[in-house]
Amino acid sequence: MLYYVEEHAPTTTHPELIGFHMLPLNQFFGDKVVAQVDPKACRDYVKQRQSGEVGRRAVKAATARRELETLQAALNFAHEEKKLLYPVKLKLPKKSPARVRWLSEAEAVRLLAAALGFVPTYSDVATRQLEGWRRWHRPQYHVARFILIGLYTGTRHDAILNLRWERNADGGWLDIEHEILYRKGDGQAETNKRRPPARIPWVLVRHLARWRKLTAHGPIEYHGDLIAKLKTGFNNARDRAGLGRDVVPHVLRHTCATWLLDEGETMWDVAGFLGTSEKVIRDTYGHHSTGSKEAAKTRFRGRNLGK
Repeated sequence: MLYYVEEHAPTTTHPELIGFHMLPLNQFFGDKVVAQVDPKACRDYVKQRQSGEVGRRAVKAATARRELETLQAALNFAHEEKKLLYPVKLKLPKKSPARVRWLSEAEAVRLLAAALGFVPTYSDVATRQLEGWRRWHRPQYHVARFILIGLYTGTRHDAILNLRWERNADGGWLDIEHEILYRKGDGQAETNKRRPPARIPWVLVRHLARWRKLTAHGPIEYHGDLIAKLKTGFNNARDRAGLGRDVVPHVLRHTCATWLLDEGETMWDVAGFLGTSEKVIRDTYGHHSTGSKEAAKTRFRGRNLGK
């Protein structure tokens, strides 16, 4: 679809030009021409992805929809580049209602404790609350720092990992003196996933000041080096905390937004703090909002973790 101007251009692309997640699309649409990418083909694709006939395993309709959105973006690009004479509009399945997983304060404490090597030894019979914590594992301090920054700033996974102590062109940095978090480097272009500066909540400033003395480059260091991914460490902490696999790093961002709205911050302020639109906050977390405004410096005053 990227090489011809006719309506009958083939939709296949070379495997090296597509990401691994695009392979199901190529498997189904690869031998078709653009004119065959009609509503029936889209419905068949969703059906076969859900049944497992296409791809390595069966997936939900939401996954098939995201894949078709990727194909739609490719077709739009081909038309803009004059590789297609006419735009092609795909028939997408209905969007599933958003289900946002966020952590209660008790769950956040368990996750943080697990990152620090602690596991509960027993639970209260009446309340079923986990108690009697004991350290059984080697603490993963870089994971604990990641969790606290995610909970208190709502910053995305990659942006947290790229944080430095000093101003730089490749990643964000932490101005502890003025208590400001810069989520992107001086040389980084802004993308759709906005990364605006934000005031660092007081409850996090004291942690950062301590971590600054313990690390060389940035807060998420392991053996003196910044790390690129945190999947294994985070998953280990999650499993030890007894949380489900639906708890992924992005849940920390959801939790931040939810806690802020629960504490009474306006949707406008939360959107500005997280770097997203007020509409996204309203559509995703609106049921948590109470509508009153809180001062930015006192965010999370009632949720002081990591004492």
